[in-house]
Amino acid sequence: MGDGPHILIAEDEEFIIMLLEDILSDEGYRVTSANRLDEALNILETERFDAAILDINLRDAPVFPLAGRLRELDVPFAFATGGGLDAIPAQFQDCPVLSKPYTAATFIEGVASLVVSAKS
Repeated sequence: MGDGPHILIAEDEEFIIMLLEDILSDEGYRVTSANRLDEALNILETERFDAAILDINLRDAPVFPLAGRLRELDVPFAFATGGGLDAIPAQFQDCPVLSKPYTAATFIEGVASLVVSAKS
């Protein structure tokens, strides 16, 4: 586990979570993950994050309540989706999107840009 910026990953696929945790940890980030909406919301109330990556659907629940809470807390986030952008509600159309499949390099670049935006 790194001691760099703290990143929340909300993703329902365990394999993807493990992969993303490894990628970010190797780059020095601290990572906390959740695969259910309720779990992610609970974690958000007890931990502080520098940025978050959100899969649009978590175990059949849309991630948008979590996105709303992140916005209230001024935590920058990006959606990760393999689907179209039309699944994103109007109030979140201005948010960055990481289109799946993405490479490790584009994922790291996306997270780094979120962390930079959090500091400015």
